[in-house]
Amino acid sequence: MRSDTKRIRILHVEDDDVEARLTQLILKRLGYNNFDITWVPTAERGLEILCAGNFDIIIADYKMPRMNGIEFLEAVRREGNDIPFIIFTGKGEERVAMDALNKGANRYITKDGAPAVIFDTLGRYIQEVVEEKEKAEAIARRLKQLEEMVPRLREASETLSVERRAKKTYIDTYSFINEYMDLIILGLLVEKPMTVSDIIEEIKRKFGVLVPIESLSEPVDELEERGIIERRFSKEQESFVFKLGEDIEGLFRGSTFSSEMLTRFLKLV
Repeated sequence: MRSDTKRIRILHVEDDDVEARLTQLILKRLGYNNFDITWVPTAERGLEILCAGNFDIIIADYKMPRMNGIEFLEAVRREGNDIPFIIFTGKGEERVAMDALNKGANRYITKDGAPAVIFDTLGRYIQEVVEEKEKAEAIARRLKQLEEMVPRLREASETLSVERRAKKTYIDTYSFINEYMDLIILGLLVEKPMTVSDIIEEIKRKFGVLVPIESLSEPVDELEERGIIERRFSKEQESFVFKLGEDIEGLFRGSTFSSEMLTRFLKLV
C-alpha cells in the first residue's frame, strides 16, 4: 500500500464508462488510495463541471464524440486555466500525444502494454504533475512576498541613510533594527547560513547593538513559515542554522528584490 495521504481531486473525462470504472479500480488496487476521481463521459460536461468544481488535475481520453481530448485541452487553456492535464491516448497515437504536449498538456500516456504498468505510470504521473504545480505556485507566492518587501527595503535604506547623517541615538538605532529585523536577517543570510547566535553577533558588529534573542523569534518564524528561509541542523556547529530557502536564490536572480539590493542595504550600516 502506498503511504500518500494528501487527497488529489481528479477530473476524468472518458466516453467509455467501462474504461472509466476500470481506471478507478486498477489505480485503487495499485495502492493509489489518495485519488478522488470524478468521471464524466464528454468533454462538454468536463468543461461544465470544471467551472463548478475544484480539481487538482484532469485526465482526458483523446477519441471522444463531438470534442476530442486535444480540443478539450485547448478549450481549458483558452479559459486561462493552467490545471495539470494528462492525455490518455490509445495505442498508436503518439502523434496525438506530441500535439497535446505542444498545446499545453503536462504528460501523455498511451494505452499500450500491460495494464499494471500503464496504470502505475498514470498514478505516478498524476502525483508528479500535481507536485510540480504546487511547487510552482509556492515559488510564485514566495516571489510575490519578496517583491512586496521591496518598498520596505527602500524605505529602510533611506531611513538608515538619514539617521546616519543625523547621528541618531542608540534608542533610534534599536527601533530601526526592530522595525526592519526581517530584512536585516534576510540580508545577513544572503552572505552565508547562520545560527541565531551568529545573527545576534553580526547585528552587534554592524549596528553596535546587542539584541535579545527574543527579538529574533517572530521575524525568523515568519520568514521560515513563508518558505523564504529554512532551518537546518548543522553537525559541524552542533546547532540549527538558518539559510535562504531552497528556491530563493533562484528567485533573487530574476526578481526585483535582489541579493544586490540586500547587500547594498547592509553596506549602509
